[in-house]
Amino acid sequence: MVHRDTPGFDLIECVLRSVQFYYTPILVCLGSLGNCLSLVVFFRTKLCQYSSSIYLGALAISDTGFLMSVFVVWLNMLKVSLFNRPGFCQFFIYLTTLCSFMSVWLVVAFTIERFIAVQYPLYRQSVRTVARAKAAVAALTGLGMILCSPVLWLSTPRLQYNEDGNVTECGHLAEGLESWATVYNVIDTVLTFAIPFTVIIIMNVLIAKAVYRHIEIRKSLTHEPRDMKERTHVQSMRNNMSQTKTTKMLLVVSSVFLLFNLPAYVLRIHAFLHFQEEKAAPRSVELAQQICNLLFNTNFGINFILYCATGQNFRRAIRCMCVKRFRRRNMTITQVSNHGTQNASNLARSNGATTRRHVTVFMEPWEEFHELKG
Repeated sequence: MVHRDTPGFDLIECVLRSVQFYYTPILVCLGSLGNCLSLVVFFRTKLCQYSSSIYLGALAISDTGFLMSVFVVWLNMLKVSLFNRPGFCQFFIYLTTLCSFMSVWLVVAFTIERFIAVQYPLYRQSVRTVARAKAAVAALTGLGMILCSPVLWLSTPRLQYNEDGNVTECGHLAEGLESWATVYNVIDTVLTFAIPFTVIIIMNVLIAKAVYRHIEIRKSLTHEPRDMKERTHVQSMRNNMSQTKTTKMLLVVSSVFLLFNLPAYVLRIHAFLHFQEEKAAPRSVELAQQICNLLFNTNFGINFILYCATGQNFRRAIRCMCVKRFRRRNMTITQVSNHGTQNASNLARSNGATTRRHVTVFMEPWEEFHELKG
């Protein structure tokens, strides 16, 4: 085993620390902005009519909450110890745990829904409804708030010694609760890794096969249909192709979610099985954990890029939203300009009428004088 003071590891740790120092605030800012834009697109455009938008909008909210927690932890690198204060420590660990739970199960939810839509199209209209999606999100939120609540008691800030001396650090187990923490870690690993990742992998494989089958059918429908029955079949397949576009986007989102989350969870299980508190993990494992955490955090800030890259309907909704906003702005400017022109015209008419009235008043005495003289 390599010694902990190996110079090569020191260099790697220095590089990772620099990357974390500059990369984290950029990820939080751009990722939160992208999540907010995604939220507007899913809830303020025509996409709000689709049940998948409810899941993706909730996912954007959950991802933003996680990024805010990451930013608070990052402030420790600037010697701003907000995260290590009592109360804040428990709250942000709870928020991070809840957002992680919500993110993984929201991905599971829209993956299952998309699987039903692809494999059983006859049940698509009855299963994929906005009301059902809202109910599922509400149920997941309530369940997550309950299941994640133990971290409020298991975590606490404690006095620790490091290179800066005695400092208070958050995230350590409360005294006497180590055994409960082990049980909770096992349950949390099963609920947020074993079950959902197994479901996502199986569903994605089946969805990918269905998408491939639809693509092959589309290639075979390049000829002109001859009879009415064949035309009806072609129209039905074209409708399925429209659903396939959305399916591809959700398939990419869930696959990237697996890709960025899987290393962190695998390393977490490896460390849990091989390295307990009395046996410190090798430095190589610690450095690998830092890299996996960067990938894990990145997943919460890149969905907007994935939507733009793979979602044709999402791009169309953004274009329509921008065009409407541009037209509304031009209409406002035009109305203000017309209002100013109309005011100027009215003012000119008013001044002309006033001038004529003054001339009339001035001429009346002279008319009376001429009448008397005559």
